[in-house]
Amino acid sequence: MGTNTFAPVCMAEEYWANTYFSIARHTGEVKIGSHEYIIVNKEGKDIYECSIEAEKAGREKAIEPGEPADLCRKDFVKFYRALGREKFLNVLKEHQHASDKELIQIYQKLTKK
Repeated sequence: MGTNTFAPVCMAEEYWANTYFSIARHTGEVKIGSHEYIIVNKEGKDIYECSIEAEKAGREKAIEPGEPADLCRKDFVKFYRALGREKFLNVLKEHQHASDKELIQIYQKLTKK
């Protein structure tokens, strides 16, 4: 997919849980076209990191019910983690029609501060 083709950058669980993307519940990640998505918690830790932490703490769930479980494109996880969930999602809302390339430039500027 080129940069002009729309591919979501991040989806809240309420969106992806009832779509084709829901296969990620079983695998932790999913590939659609040329884009790879992974489940992240509100801190931007991927599902595998969360699983290791949960096991060490004796919890059954990697991400507790009620906590955000967003499906984020792997190439944007570093920005999600650096900015935090709220700021990351606010940028997406403010720049809904930006291309992938434009979003990367915006996130790079914000994370260099």
